[in-house]
Amino acid sequence: LSKPRRKYTPDTFHKLRIEIKKLNALFDLINFCSKDFKRKKTFKPFKLIFQQAGKVRELQLHEVMLRRYLTGNTLSNYRYRIKKIRLKEQDEFFLLIKSKCIKRLKKKYHVISHQLNKINIKKAVIYLEKKKNLINKLLDTDRLEPEQIHELRKRLKKLNYSMKFLSLEKQDKQFLEKNIISGLIGKWHDCQVLTSHLEKAEKDLNINSNEINELEKVRMKIVKNSELLLSKINAAILEHEHSE
Repeated sequence: LSKPRRKYTPDTFHKLRIEIKKLNALFDLINFCSKDFKRKKTFKPFKLIFQQAGKVRELQLHEVMLRRYLTGNTLSNYRYRIKKIRLKEQDEFFLLIKSKCIKRLKKKYHVISHQLNKINIKKAVIYLEKKKNLINKLLDTDRLEPEQIHELRKRLKKLNYSMKFLSLEKQDKQFLEKNIISGLIGKWHDCQVLTSHLEKAEKDLNINSNEINELEKVRMKIVKNSELLLSKINAAILEHEHSE
């Protein structure tokens, strides 16, 4: 957050969101181990930054996708509009991190550090086992639906971060292998986000019929890719279940 605006790249927004996800996982672990930790209140200022960075990140992915699927000046008007929206969301982001929000973050650090000693190995092991059971419950399903895959993605990330906090990731190869599935789910999730953007765009009255036809072609390509990834995810889950 202390980086100058000019040094921000698309990867900066991506990395920032990953770090806040890690922090959220840590808060979940602290909350399990400590009765007096006010998790929602502590995470709130970080969540505001996470959400705004997410708006920028989604639009960046959208621009990358358009460059990948389109040639030349196809949909130039639409691409220009997306860029304008993305720049507006970036302005909002930089206004947010220059405001009182940063001061609020600094106040939270003392609260967090004070709570870290509440984590002990006995409670942490119980916490991890509960998280693993929730993941296994999802993986026991013959074929996961999109909603379940979204949930599995969040649970795997949270478990992975927690094991790293506790230096236990090398002790659980089973769940590290399941993180291979996380890579496929991440790509599938990006397709879902992009499809949603395109569906909204097609309903926009300011877009002409030619552009809508082009957008629909792109959307169908992404839907096809999404379906392929969904099949790979379910096949990978089935393979891991048989190997255990």
